[in-house]
Amino acid sequence: METKSLVALALVLSGIIITTQTSNADEAKQLNDSASAKHFESESAFELEPIEVTRGNISFEEELTLRIVRQAFKEVPSNKREDIDKLLCWLEKPVGSRISRLGCARNGDVWALRPDNTLDGSMLLSSRYKGAGYGEFMIASRPMTRGRLKKILAALPGTDSFDKEFIAMAINGDKPPRNAPTEQEIDQFAKAWLQIKRLNKRGKSEDIQIAAINTEGLTLKRYNQIAELTETYKSIKKDISTQVKLFR
Repeated sequence: METKSLVALALVLSGIIITTQTSNADEAKQLNDSASAKHFESESAFELEPIEVTRGNISFEEELTLRIVRQAFKEVPSNKREDIDKLLCWLEKPVGSRISRLGCARNGDVWALRPDNTLDGSMLLSSRYKGAGYGEFMIASRPMTRGRLKKILAALPGTDSFDKEFIAMAINGDKPPRNAPTEQEIDQFAKAWLQIKRLNKRGKSEDIQIAAINTEGLTLKRYNQIAELTETYKSIKKDISTQVKLFR
């Protein structure tokens, strides 16, 4: 996921990322952008640690934050120009501390903060990125264990491809549909879809078709929700098509 500015990124991540560290290690400051500050002060401010991810219990902003963090954890540092604004997230434990915290930054920020006296050619990159406005990273306000973070991110349904589609739409200012199906629901939907197709050919009633959906473990409402999601998300449609071919 690419971001156009640190402020834009901070707005998205504000619930969990509230402190900005600059290239001067002695200067830690609260983000002072007025929009960001307002967001931080709102009652909807979100911390990763206490959240339990179950369907319907998290806000759109919280879900977006989790999906961005999940994607950013899969990214690896890169000094390619096209990757300069890609977000990286990691857990870091300060020297002498037992407490880990979630940190996030763009590739440009990571390179800008590298020591200028290293011998791996990063001095030129560091100066270039500092001059381009990079050189800050964000760190979460609460401690976080690796196991806890892994559990939270794993509880969020949706594949890697779904995350990318969801984030892209949200960053563009849209509000993409939520309630991504789980892997189990993808299987259930595919089986139910095949059953309905067969029943239709045989001229069976709507009640019988609904019963077939229920037999596979889905309600009619949830079946229709997933069907609607396939109209927005190519990733869901592709996953269902794969399972349909498998079960056919």
